[in-house]
Amino acid sequence: MPITFKELKGPKGLPVIGNLHKIELENMHNQLEGWADEYGKVYKLILGPSKLTVITDPDITQEILRERPGKFRRMVKMDEVMEEVGVHGVFNAEGEEWKAHRRIVNKGLDVKHQQQFYPEIITSVERLFNKWNNMVDQDQSFDIQQDLLRFTVDVTTSLAFGYKMNTLEEEGGVIQEHLEKIFPMIFKRINAPIPFWRYYKTKTDRIFDHAVVEINKLVDEFIASGKERLIAQPELKTKPSNFLESLLVAAEEEDSLTDEDVRGNLLTILMAGEDTTSHTLAWTIYLLAQHPEIQTKLHNEANKILGEKRWLENYSDHTSLVYAEAVAMETMRVKPVAPLLLNEPIEDVEVGDYLFKKGSRLLIESRYAGMQEEYFTNSNQFNPERWIKQEKGKCPMGHDTKAFVPFGSGPRFCPGKNLALLEMKLVLSMLMKNFSVELITPKEDVREVMAFTMMPSSYLVKLARRK
Repeated sequence: MPITFKELKGPKGLPVIGNLHKIELENMHNQLEGWADEYGKVYKLILGPSKLTVITDPDITQEILRERPGKFRRMVKMDEVMEEVGVHGVFNAEGEEWKAHRRIVNKGLDVKHQQQFYPEIITSVERLFNKWNNMVDQDQSFDIQQDLLRFTVDVTTSLAFGYKMNTLEEEGGVIQEHLEKIFPMIFKRINAPIPFWRYYKTKTDRIFDHAVVEINKLVDEFIASGKERLIAQPELKTKPSNFLESLLVAAEEEDSLTDEDVRGNLLTILMAGEDTTSHTLAWTIYLLAQHPEIQTKLHNEANKILGEKRWLENYSDHTSLVYAEAVAMETMRVKPVAPLLLNEPIEDVEVGDYLFKKGSRLLIESRYAGMQEEYFTNSNQFNPERWIKQEKGKCPMGHDTKAFVPFGSGPRFCPGKNLALLEMKLVLSMLMKNFSVELITPKEDVREVMAFTMMPSSYLVKLARRK
């Protein structure tokens, strides 16, 4: 007989509230991993009225992700919170509706559009270099995370809307200010046992709601401008210059997609592209600062591929940055910025030895498996070489990629993976070609902070110019 929720082990709770008093939202992912050590790869949590099955087993995770959207979907509560923000697109659509969204998003993020957009990315890479070069001249330590956020906001805004954002040189920007208020509150609301904000608004709720209204207003203005461009320049319908134009053209062809759908997908790309990529780069630099020998290997690769150039000017050369990509992959294993995946079964489903009832809440904690010796040899070591194929085309022993899902898996695999990896490789190759990085903040003072994405707490670095 399959194991049901009632038969699962889990931390002991209190009457009515269950384990709710034990949850620390900013540290929730680490708590879940600690309980997995104690109660097994599948266990239960009771958070007030909510009953959660926590899953860290990679085989079960892979099957759940493979069976979406047929047998599983994102948790309904998560969808409700995202809808309140105005996000209704490829991230949270389900069934046939998701398939329509996926088609148009794939068109806007395919390799052809990525290559076409490459000069815009390089403009932002050059600005990032100039800023860091100035910091070296001033011999200052600084918060590099803020620069990475600005870089990804500039790239994503330009890609999504065709709007030439330049927060790297202008220090700020309306879109970035609003985004910084949105993600932490989404995470807080998803995990709230009771939706108090629907009945009473705190000051924080009002600030959040204002940010949502303003960012939706901005996106609507971009959509109106995009429609005007397509009318004035009909040739753009066969060769869109940005993601917005691709969506509008596809929406015309699909006929069933509305402006709300277009807005939802734009917000998805904007939020996902800004947050996940910048935080992964921030974790990468934090880890590199502790490994000068890996910095040297990145520098040597950049010298070889970039030659006399300070950054990668030719798009076709990015596939040669093998070690830079391996560093990014290893960072995503050790410090994945999206370790929590929320799903629920559409029907009663047996997976392995377990029965998951229709509508039950499933919380996948994905980092745990990637940090186990069972799947990755010397799992606590930061070792990019494990991602570089060895002789006969095989990876090293003890390297099981089923335990590695930073971009998800199955049909709903993240369509932005290639763009994210491209941005990371460009920044890392530019950084290591020209600079070495030193961590000024003690490494033990840098915390993992969970706020929808898992980011590092603020830290300072100092750069030195390479000869």
